[in-house]
Amino acid sequence: MKKRAREYGIRFGKYKTGANNAITDVSGVRVGHETIIEGELGGRLARTGVTVILPNKDIYNNKVFAGGYTINGAGEMSGMNQINEWGIMETPIALTSSMNVGIVHDGLVDYLYRKLPEIRDTRNVILPVVAECNDGILNDPYYRHVRQENVRAAIERAAGGSVDEGSVGGGTGMVCCSYKAGIGTSSRRLPWNYCLGVLVMSNFGNKDDLVIDGIPIGKFLRQGGTKEHMEGSIIVVIATDAPLLPHQLVRLSKRAAFGIGKCGSFAENGSGEIVLAFSTAKKVKDYKPSPTHPARENHVRNIQMLKNEALNPLFEAAVEAVEEAIANALFASGDMAGRKGVVKAIDIEEVLEIMDRFNYFDMKKG
Repeated sequence: MKKRAREYGIRFGKYKTGANNAITDVSGVRVGHETIIEGELGGRLARTGVTVILPNKDIYNNKVFAGGYTINGAGEMSGMNQINEWGIMETPIALTSSMNVGIVHDGLVDYLYRKLPEIRDTRNVILPVVAECNDGILNDPYYRHVRQENVRAAIERAAGGSVDEGSVGGGTGMVCCSYKAGIGTSSRRLPWNYCLGVLVMSNFGNKDDLVIDGIPIGKFLRQGGTKEHMEGSIIVVIATDAPLLPHQLVRLSKRAAFGIGKCGSFAENGSGEIVLAFSTAKKVKDYKPSPTHPARENHVRNIQMLKNEALNPLFEAAVEAVEEAIANALFASGDMAGRKGVVKAIDIEEVLEIMDRFNYFDMKKG
């Protein structure tokens, strides 16, 4: 198993990580992957999958506040309109490849209807959250390899604790800054005993633009992972247990742009760079009339919120965690052969040599 960036002495920012340095350090959050690697070059080739994030065990009946932000919109995240209108999220979050969005959407609907038949009985509809990046360098998107059973498997496999990174789930076929990448995650412990976690599906950028904790690595690496270039994308999901209202979560989402930019993205014209943030602090249950006073239902919810003046640590932690999650996605991935040839993993030893040339590790000691 490959080491993560922090295990090589690379430190992103000032805040300490959670126990797993993962989005699952936010209590109740679980992650599951379903990876599909099938076929050989010239055939019906699959290098894809689906990653599912569950904010809690029963998100439909225990909705959470959420908000999102689109840095560049050449991509898709279904369900975002409803989230930004209501400020509430009620389904799992699924990450996959571009052409699989419809199938994954169907898979989430089928899973929720089977698990919670009362949704159908009340004639409610479900608008799942499904986000995508284009994995067409390695995967053949035409065949739309993901099936509903893959979505169910990812949900059923979802767990807390450590999270698999790199070429897994939705990140299986992803490429970042010309090197093999995919899923990455990181977390931060915050003042007042709060936690913030990030998970990315990283698929953006050019080799020469790659930066790791301020060092322009891409300009000095001798070989790129692939000569193919696609104006790729990145999906960022931020979770926190801090009591944030939807408009504050939109503000938090915007800070992800700084973390992505620190790694070398300038949000290319063809890039879908989309961010979603949610808070687990408040469970928002459906309104039900009072059985004792049906004519005098209580329409008011009592909700705590973090004051705006206290948001700066979360903003800074989000930038740090996004930057580290992107690095972890690169460090965790290995070489992969796919539709347009082999995409090489980044050479970690060479990365460390370049950073040492910049006296990076000596500076960190100081």
